[in-house]
Amino acid sequence: MNIDDVIKGRRSIRIYKNDEVKEDLIREIIEAATFAPSAKNSQSWRFTVLTGESKDKFTDMYRSELDKSTIDVGSSYGSCSMMEEAPVVIVVWNTNELGWSTEVHSVSAAIQNILLKAHALGLGTCWIGDIFYTYEAIVDYFNKPWKLLATITVGWSDAKPGPRPRLSVDDVAEFLN
Repeated sequence: MNIDDVIKGRRSIRIYKNDEVKEDLIREIIEAATFAPSAKNSQSWRFTVLTGESKDKFTDMYRSELDKSTIDVGSSYGSCSMMEEAPVVIVVWNTNELGWSTEVHSVSAAIQNILLKAHALGLGTCWIGDIFYTYEAIVDYFNKPWKLLATITVGWSDAKPGPRPRLSVDDVAEFLN
């Protein structure tokens, strides 16, 4: 698969088969993340890979925290169901204590590499931001000194979503001389 096929063919997958994803494939996609550009080569990304019982305990905690919420949690219950269904959930962290935006950019580039590499390997993924509704509970749950940035579901897709509408280059860019 060439790079254009990977970029243009990647989709957010929300329905997964129950099939196991072998650890060597997860290691391949994490390795791809480590080749992302990072501000001052800080490589401030870290990943907690959840499968089996560890994933089930995490999603149980997440659902419980959503149930306690007194605010509208948007699509969080759908994201929780997706994490429950996917065989793998990757929790993404930023180790930078200074909170520079460039570090968030760096970790986001690593996430994009994960999504693209997974697609190239035939796996489906979805980048989940709804976890911010329970940010403190998740950080406490894992007892990490880092900043939580996202979760990513990973698994064998049980859906074939078509392309979403995209703005043209002319809609998003201006060219100045």
